[in-house]
Amino acid sequence: MGMIRRALLKMAAYGVLFWAVFAHGQDYPSKPIRLIVPYPAGGLTDVVARLMGQSAGGLLGQPVVVENRPGASTIIGAELVAKSAPDGYTLLMAANTTLATNPMVFKSLPYKISDFAPVVLASKVPQILAAHPSVPAGSVQELVAYSRSNPGKVTFATNGQGSSSHLLGELFKSLTGADMRDVPYKGSAPMLAALLAGEVHLSFDGMPNYVRHIQAGRLKGLGLFSDNRVQAIPNVPTFPDLGYKEAALYYWFGVVAPGATPKPVVYKLNAVFNKTLEIPEVRDRIRAASAYVEPNTPEAFAAMIKREADLWEKVAKPLNIQLN
Repeated sequence: MGMIRRALLKMAAYGVLFWAVFAHGQDYPSKPIRLIVPYPAGGLTDVVARLMGQSAGGLLGQPVVVENRPGASTIIGAELVAKSAPDGYTLLMAANTTLATNPMVFKSLPYKISDFAPVVLASKVPQILAAHPSVPAGSVQELVAYSRSNPGKVTFATNGQGSSSHLLGELFKSLTGADMRDVPYKGSAPMLAALLAGEVHLSFDGMPNYVRHIQAGRLKGLGLFSDNRVQAIPNVPTFPDLGYKEAALYYWFGVVAPGATPKPVVYKLNAVFNKTLEIPEVRDRIRAASAYVEPNTPEAFAAMIKREADLWEKVAKPLNIQLN
């Protein structure tokens, strides 16, 4: 009887929560919503934001207007949203850079992770360890052995100190004991060009730009920071496959609101954006970019952000990176 009573009370509590969310969300939105993208127009994050925004506008009855506010490693756009009124009318398409790595490598930021309320994870993209064909290693194990027997000689390209590519390389070193040094470049395109030219031995970067080069034999894929293998390059193992369970890491992005945004508004936005991710046009465009569509709850998104922030803090702290 006690179990039945507890179950009924739990159901009643969920019912109260549902109706509270519904009642408080009925009047929202009553005007256009801004979705800030902290990157230039044309990239995957921007494309997905526009697809989701257009569909969400139809479901909400108010337009969702995408605004590009690039610069300073996403800090400009993030600061704008962090300091906006917490009313659900200014949102941010945040990336792992914004919330998981920037707080660990910048000396001071105009925002904290707690200044944002996670709404929904929009998509995540596997990251890859790729090597130039000249590297005498066909596996992670062989690469680690080669780097140890050639201390200080193996190089990997990065976007600069404290970037995702740099931290991925440092994580790899800490997990495997590999002996490597980083070489900074100004962006993913120069990194890829340097790797193809053999200027560096390795690169840790987003997978999509590397697939065709691996398929053509211009590069070797040694490991994926992913839970699952990728159909386009099925012979590239995941790091969890190789025994590194904590290395299922992605480039991800999702919608967040200012931290004090009312829960009913957050839940309404979550439900609407999840629906947009089920629309074939949106889902197919994301998958075409070798990204995963994983709609989820605000709580699950928040837990993922915390888990990654904790991991990158452990990686970055010994490096004492203090970006301005």
